Amino acid sequence: MLTKYLTTFTVIIALLFTAIGCGSSMVIQDVDFSQPIESVLTPDSDQMVHDQRFGIKFSIAKILDREGIQSVDEVRLIRNRAGYYFITADGFNNVYVFEAAERELKKKNVIEISSEGISSPAFNQRDRYIELVDRASGQTYNLDQTGRR
Repeated sequence: MLTKYLTTFTVIIALLFTAIGCGSSMVIQDVDFSQPIESVLTPDSDQMVHDQRFGIKFSIAKILDREGIQSVDEVRLIRNRAGYYFITADGFNNVYVFEAAERELKKKNVIEISSEGISSPAFNQRDRYIELVDRASGQTYNLDQTGRR
């Protein structure tokens, strides 16, 4: 009789560990998070930008402070394959790289592009990197979350 209960208990424990193990170990690999076309966003009076197409809304006030600029007409935003957001605007000296976290964007890197400021920037998705084009000068830069490539 004890053997029957012990066998039943062992089977239940084995099934329980199998169910728990399957639920917590699922990993989907080789995910491409890229946003293949840049978003051109217009800040509101509170310096908030909202990309309805990709469902992101955030303030650019801290970036403007860092750049020493009061306001911009447009903000350029793109996301690479690894899931990092790249942000810049006309007159910025830098490209800001952020990673998504719970209800926040965390600064990953600041990539210096020009001490004179970027004129008419545009982003393009290029396989494993983001291409930044300074349309005024024709200069291009290949970027990833760690910096220039």
